[in-house]
Amino acid sequence: MAETATQPAARTADDIKRDPLIATAVARVRDAITDAKEFAGEITLIVSRDRIRDVASAFKEDGFTYLVDLAGLDYSKYPGWSGPRFGVAYMIYSFRKNARIRLKVLTNDTIPTVTTVWKTANWHERETFDMLGIRFDGHPNLERILMWEGFNGHPLRKDFPVRGIDTGARIYPEVFPEGGGPKAGSTGKDIKDVNLYKGEWKHYGVWPAASIAARAKAGTQQPPAPELAAQIAETAKPTEEAPWHDPEMPMTQRLELAKNGSLKDKLFAAMAQTDCTACGWDCEGYAAALATGESKDATLCVPGEAETEMKLKELLAAAGKL
Repeated sequence: MAETATQPAARTADDIKRDPLIATAVARVRDAITDAKEFAGEITLIVSRDRIRDVASAFKEDGFTYLVDLAGLDYSKYPGWSGPRFGVAYMIYSFRKNARIRLKVLTNDTIPTVTTVWKTANWHERETFDMLGIRFDGHPNLERILMWEGFNGHPLRKDFPVRGIDTGARIYPEVFPEGGGPKAGSTGKDIKDVNLYKGEWKHYGVWPAASIAARAKAGTQQPPAPELAAQIAETAKPTEEAPWHDPEMPMTQRLELAKNGSLKDKLFAAMAQTDCTACGWDCEGYAAALATGESKDATLCVPGEAETEMKLKELLAAAGKL
């Protein structure tokens, strides 16, 4: 009879803390370590937020001199999660022991910096701040490192829209002003080369196009930006999915190409095809907003004028959207 292989019992948190690899360091800061886990042979220690610097120092003194990486996590959309929103994981390595472990801290907002323990934490913490908005108290220069100052939001947060947020420019210039991102006229070209949103972002996460749609729904829609109406973007060209996306093609021909498509396709074909964004979207985005009900205002395609407005209303009425 063949023997059945059995899995070794998982170690408890106390068993892990007594592991010879970490026992000496743990003994110095045991009260700061709230939990210990093991997966695939690697140890993770959950550390009290306010004590991360003490724990980091204890492990560095015990030979973990190399901070391999530091990364943030956003648990806000994690199924069943009820703890603090963010986590920060510190992967540390000991050359003498030829081993690595992970320290992990949970927080809703800030964490003490460990730049006084490992200098390499400087850029890691800046990137984590840039991408997730987690602040590191005591950091010597906590500024954005990938996005420019003034970038709207933090791209790796779970509530950052998949579609993105208008960061201030649809067409990026070749030259940025000192200390900033895209700015109209920074390329020396016509000011319309850069499409700037002129409204005010009241708080993180409000994409201007969504703001426009919300105002349309509430009946307080602001007028489209007329200075953008004459602009034809580089994206205004036919594709395999949208062969009608040609500002030189007559509307009748565009609608014929889209006649077997979805409501969004037909609305898209009725647009002026310039992708000028005067309405707050490109042409396809505006069509999608109308088709889904995100926007109820069919009057925003300025370059299409009355012809586009009438056709949009006709298509929406036929689909029971008006």
